[in-house]
Amino acid sequence: MTPWLPRALLRAALLAAFGLALLPPALAEDAAALKACVGRDLAEGLDLAQARLKRADDLVDSQGLLWRVERDGLAPSYLFGAIHSTDEGAVALARKAGEFVAAAKAVATELGGPFDPVDQADMAAKMFAKAIARDEDTFGAALTGERAAAVEAYLAGRGFPKEMAHHLRLWFLAAAASLPACEAARAQGGLPEVDQTIALAGKERGLAVVALESAEEQMDTLAAAPPALFAVMLAASARAPELEDDAYATLLSLYRDERPAEMLAVADVMPGLTPEERAAEDAFTRLLLVGRNEVMATRAAPLLAAGGAFIAVGALHLSGKNGLIERFRAAGYRVVNVW
Repeated sequence: MTPWLPRALLRAALLAAFGLALLPPALAEDAAALKACVGRDLAEGLDLAQARLKRADDLVDSQGLLWRVERDGLAPSYLFGAIHSTDEGAVALARKAGEFVAAAKAVATELGGPFDPVDQADMAAKMFAKAIARDEDTFGAALTGERAAAVEAYLAGRGFPKEMAHHLRLWFLAAAASLPACEAARAQGGLPEVDQTIALAGKERGLAVVALESAEEQMDTLAAAPPALFAVMLAASARAPELEDDAYATLLSLYRDERPAEMLAVADVMPGLTPEERAAEDAFTRLLLVGRNEVMATRAAPLLAAGGAFIAVGALHLSGKNGLIERFRAAGYRVVNVW
């Protein structure tokens, strides 16, 4: 996989709630600029045939963003694959899906919401508290020598000077440093975002918006991963920083085409990674998806059993043999693509 995919997922898990915390100081001053996101679509011109075969288990149910979940005697529920982005095309898809909230009895997202500035500030403070290591050099044995120097320079360019970076957990740095400057500015400038769009649709109809995870659980998932994984990913980003904007453009293009899971196949055929980097990226992607899919499915179960639920989670949690669509089918529901 490319250096960006797991951290794109990591961002997706954290940006909606922790946008303030993930925004480097150097970018905070420029939040009002609201620059458009630009980049090269890395999928263009790639032959994905073999990669799709290799990823067959991951690409089950990979075409489509909105799915109807049915069982005899129950009002239908809907499952929507979200992306934590302010991109206009992505938000338009969220508004289209949000029309189905009108008939819902309950709405659920990964973290609930919608979040006002006070909510975000509170969660950002909690995130910083978990990420800061005042009396520890967080680079430790994971980043040394030339690799450490390259990562220090990369992070400094992203607004995290050496003195700060060495006292922030590597999972936090991997998330924050990979956030495209354009999206950071747009999110902090108050542009509508996909998850918030769904949460607001629920709130406007007087519905409680249920969280399928807590912010603390998401942070604990990251903190439990070996620092060596994040060290490898940070080193890969420092070596090829231009991939960040290109990766974000690729992710958005696939999402707008309603086939976001194909990111996995695209990532597998991108050149330029070492075996160590590929292994770390793949391990971290699995960490972010597999265990969390189980938690989300368990917590969504009573909502589906009551009927009339609208559930929106990150799009990559839907597809694959381990994804929510197949999990809901195994629980006895018919799950049918709407679009």
